[in-house]
Amino acid sequence: MNVRSVAGDRLTPEQIAAWSEVQGSEPSLDNPFFRPEFTQAVAAVRRDVEVGLLEEDGKAIGFFPYQRDPHGVGSAVGRPYADFQGLIVGSDIPWDPPEILRGCGLAAWHFDRLITCQKPFRPYPWVTNSSPYLDLSAGWEAYLAAQVKEHKTSFANLARKRRTAEKRVGEVRLEYHSADNRVFATLVDWKRQQFRRTKVPDVLSSLWQTDLLEHVLGRQNEAFAGVLSSLYIGDHLAAIVLSIRSRGTLHSWFTAYSPKFAEFSPGLLVWVELAKASDGLGIRRIELGEGPESYKSTFKSGSAPLAEGSVDLRPIPRVLRRMWRRTRRWVKLSPLGKPLERPARVYFRICNWLTKR
Repeated sequence: MNVRSVAGDRLTPEQIAAWSEVQGSEPSLDNPFFRPEFTQAVAAVRRDVEVGLLEEDGKAIGFFPYQRDPHGVGSAVGRPYADFQGLIVGSDIPWDPPEILRGCGLAAWHFDRLITCQKPFRPYPWVTNSSPYLDLSAGWEAYLAAQVKEHKTSFANLARKRRTAEKRVGEVRLEYHSADNRVFATLVDWKRQQFRRTKVPDVLSSLWQTDLLEHVLGRQNEAFAGVLSSLYIGDHLAAIVLSIRSRGTLHSWFTAYSPKFAEFSPGLLVWVELAKASDGLGIRRIELGEGPESYKSTFKSGSAPLAEGSVDLRPIPRVLRRMWRRTRRWVKLSPLGKPLERPARVYFRICNWLTKR
């Protein structure tokens, strides 16, 4: 097998077709983040996107999208916006992560949401987490019946809030996809306000980040589409979800709601409406994405395991990273943890800086 890299915006139509065929034939890759259109959208707004091509007899049989930093270290393409990461390759094809990195001229590759079913990556995770999803393959009624068994009070409360909203304000209705630029602008505004209220980093502060969302929304076909869903209460826009869809899988990306209607929980009602509409839309699965939000426990049918870690060809950073993880765990568990927090933070920053280069 030959491995070489090309710029993310230089893929040929034949390579894109081969990528699409592999992705569509592998159940583990049934997610829009594994589509070539997602990598193309990131490449349209960033210059550091490349794709490793796994070739046999001159034909591409596997694809490794990534971003390269000035130190020759790669990260998952679209990170931190790529909720699922991995190699686009058939399950019957043998491959080796270090060999792929060498072929791409990378010293390391960092990942934080790697699908864990790809066996060659199994030696490299540091920690595992999970991404919850709604299983709608049997339809809305079957999904609702299963969830009510476990979360009867939560769903009853949401139904009550919906009735109250309709009585006091107006009809609750869903618009599955809106092409109105004003809806997109409202989503960005609400989301940035949320970041300020909750004092978390504003991931939409750079132009390329909002440009990426617009590029995704500009792609509309069966295999890949950006979806801007809106929940209205009466004539008022109450909640917005930007998702990415690939055939029967809808993956939540950004969600925001109007604080004006917070008492009705519009950010939760929009998921009820999307799940309810799934039957007519051909949606079999809704991915909520990794994260600690409590509503995900209420809505999820199950969770997909993901991993954070690194494939690193450099001996010293590998040792530093192992020491870093062990020391961080010791500080957290030690009875002397509090006095050690400040020097430990300095140590962690140094190790983190070194291991990312």
